[in-house]
Amino acid sequence: MRHGTIRSLRSVSIIVADLIGIICIIAMAFYWRIGSWPILTDAELWLIVSTFFAVLFITGTYFRERSSNLPSLPIRTFFICLVGGMLCIMWLYLLGPMSFNQYFGRGVLPISTIAIGVYTTLTRFTINRLYHQQESGHRVLYLGFSESANIFFAELKDHAEVREVAILCKQRPSNLPAAIAYLKASRFSDTLNQEWNSIVIDPNFRPTTSQQAHLVQVKLNGTNVGTLADYYEKNWFQIPVFDIGNDWFLRSAGFTVLSSPASQRIKRMLDVLLSSIVLFFSLPIVSLCALAIRLESRGSVLYSQKRVGLNGQLFTIYKLRTMAISSNSEAKWAAADDPRVTRVGAFLRKSRLDELPQAWNVLKGEMSFIGPRPEQPEFTRWLAEEIPFYELRHQVKPGITGWAQVIFPYGASKEDAIKKLQYELYYIKHQSLLLDLNILVRTFITVIQRSGR
Repeated sequence: MRHGTIRSLRSVSIIVADLIGIICIIAMAFYWRIGSWPILTDAELWLIVSTFFAVLFITGTYFRERSSNLPSLPIRTFFICLVGGMLCIMWLYLLGPMSFNQYFGRGVLPISTIAIGVYTTLTRFTINRLYHQQESGHRVLYLGFSESANIFFAELKDHAEVREVAILCKQRPSNLPAAIAYLKASRFSDTLNQEWNSIVIDPNFRPTTSQQAHLVQVKLNGTNVGTLADYYEKNWFQIPVFDIGNDWFLRSAGFTVLSSPASQRIKRMLDVLLSSIVLFFSLPIVSLCALAIRLESRGSVLYSQKRVGLNGQLFTIYKLRTMAISSNSEAKWAAADDPRVTRVGAFLRKSRLDELPQAWNVLKGEMSFIGPRPEQPEFTRWLAEEIPFYELRHQVKPGITGWAQVIFPYGASKEDAIKKLQYELYYIKHQSLLLDLNILVRTFITVIQRSGR
């Protein structure tokens, strides 16, 4: 069974299990607390069910679940369900207490939320384990060889869904990892006729006319055949900046956020609404954090710094101060265990509460809630010289959080900047309301789990 088919069956299995389980859990909680079964035609019941499904869908729990050597408990799903329960509470206040009284007033909704969180987490864990054995034979054939191949093979170590990799080229590379099988280019046709889940074409590989025809036939037979950039984008949600050129941008669909004024206006309206809400409700939290900062160390509770924003324009970013005051103003990356970080600052960074004042930057229009993180001008000039297409990240407003922040851990080097840019290009290409909501929920979970940088 092909890898894509296995993933599709797993997704369908999870959807069916959720549909049955969520309805049954709400019905049993209703019967336990009310003493009767809910009416299946009640709009409130289906609004609750739809809310949980929407949150689970938006956050990507149904599709593209990665494998690991031993599937772990997806605890993130539990926190996602808590978000679903909070949204249902919001419906309570929007629709009025009378509409939701049976589901909320007697504790049906809180009980259901906890039970649904546990159920969906265990369901995904069980289904992932059942499909893991079938998926463990995923095979990838790499055509050609260049420095990009070495980077690709190194990246594979972080993606355990691939179990077997082979490379087909004219001569065996001298530094080929022992785990990568070498196949002679003279056996091109026989090799392609084997069972491969994915065939990846190196940027420097130039197939002959007959080889192109064979690749087309293999693709039509159901094997995933594509360029190295296609594989990164489809499987790892990033775009390899050193393996694309201007021709890739001309042929590639997407990037609608750069050419759709309507999408930009909608995004701006949502930014204004959300930043106003955050500024209003976070005022007590920011005040407590400011008091804690002042009690621990001298100096201003706010930290300001020049950053590069939309179209390369400079603006001043505001954060709660997390480091001790230093006389050294030289621009430098913050290390993972930076000694300058205070005890209060470490907590603020883990919970990302230090980012709250940036809602003011969003309200002013200098930033968006979702987008590439703004960088210091000194780093921007250097990275733009070293990394191709780095300036493209300045075609959209910088964000408080972004795709790179929720996927990639905090980085502090040129290599990390390259990786972050690859995720940021993916976001710029695929930006949509659903993707923004996905990032917001992931960020909210990071705050709850205190797993920030």
